[in-house]
Amino acid sequence: MSESNNPGATELKELMRRVLESDASEAFERFIVRQVALRDMAPSADDMLIEGIEQSPDGGEAMAEAYLLGLPDEERDQLVGRASREAGRRLHGAAFTLLAAARAAHLPVDVTPEMVAVAAITELGDSLPRPE
Repeated sequence: MSESNNPGATELKELMRRVLESDASEAFERFIVRQVALRDMAPSADDMLIEGIEQSPDGGEAMAEAYLLGLPDEERDQLVGRASREAGRRLHGAAFTLLAAARAAHLPVDVTPEMVAVAAITELGDSLPRPE
């Protein structure tokens, strides 16, 4: 993508404000906390095991929550903080990528918080260099 297709700071800031105020953002952050907790609980588990846990009816939420409750407060706070930073990073990357793609394709679409959250699950935008 060329520089001219990059979203402006104001456009990105406004989208991120809407994203962070949305229910989609909260749901995505819970998803990331669950992912981080499950991986922390079983650090040597491969992706297949984690995917199997995620196939449970609650997506592994009860298991992750029980694990978090069993951690000392300081460790739990650190894990949740790490997950929150990861969620923010991924949401920002997805928002930037979606805005840039819509601009590059000249699509008259409103990128919604829900679109950003779903794109962030796939880690859309993680491989793109960020403008400084």
